[in-house]
Amino acid sequence: MAFDPWLYVALALGVVAGRFLPHPGPWVPRATLATVAVLVGLLGATLSSAGGAALLLTVPLALVFVAAVLGFTTLVYLALARDRRTPAPPPEPSGGRGRFNLSLGLLAALGVGYLLGTVTPFPAGTMIPYALYVLLALVGFDLRLHVRQLRRVWLPVAAAVTGSAAAGLLFWLVSGISLPVTLATGFAFGWYTLAGPLVSARAGAVLGLLAFLTNFLRENLTMLLSPLVGRRLRGPGVAALGGATSMDTTLYFVTLYGDEESGSLALASGLILTLAASLILPAVLSLPT
Repeated sequence: MAFDPWLYVALALGVVAGRFLPHPGPWVPRATLATVAVLVGLLGATLSSAGGAALLLTVPLALVFVAAVLGFTTLVYLALARDRRTPAPPPEPSGGRGRFNLSLGLLAALGVGYLLGTVTPFPAGTMIPYALYVLLALVGFDLRLHVRQLRRVWLPVAAAVTGSAAAGLLFWLVSGISLPVTLATGFAFGWYTLAGPLVSARAGAVLGLLAFLTNFLRENLTMLLSPLVGRRLRGPGVAALGGATSMDTTLYFVTLYGDEESGSLALASGLILTLAASLILPAVLSLPT
């Protein structure tokens, strides 16, 4: 899904439309938020197919792993950005409680999607790409691409790589799971459709599910936590948390809490990390345990 060319076609169409409609009105941010909620719900529905027993065993481990990934990534980003000038944060979109309401709304959408998936199975997996097309087209309305922003792309990439490496090493030490598996799980950078199958083929279905859930939760927790930490981390920090997903599913939050040039940085860093994951994972998983 990360290499789906139609994602970029949808984004390009949104950018072009935004040029011709410079003031599209308040319906664009409202439609964007609605699409994000639908997408999170669809992701929750796909999670229901894993089975209750497997989830009960694996979700706690995945939560610990993703908490380490996001925590280390945040610390590394703040350390790297500490002495660098960053633009002033944007105004809070909807007041002091807006960030909490948005996080709770997305969490509710995730839960509703999971419940719907368990009660009435539907092809959520096939619907996700279409929701992404709509989301990227809507984000493209307000996206302004700036080549000079690419000079800062090393910042989210370095934070994402270092944070994932640190989390993988720590999880290897405390869990007893092999180092190739923990590093591969971290270095997927949120690309769960790659991590799950590759780790399953190398280390079995249980660890494959762990890799899938860890990266699935990285994507979702980035969306859920961005309203809480976005004004502190700004666009580059949110892009680091999202990893590979900063070029699609979490792009909206990078642009929401970054400056007008953050969209270019998110697209570039997401693409770099996606390419890195496709190269690193097979190499890491080939290492002896």
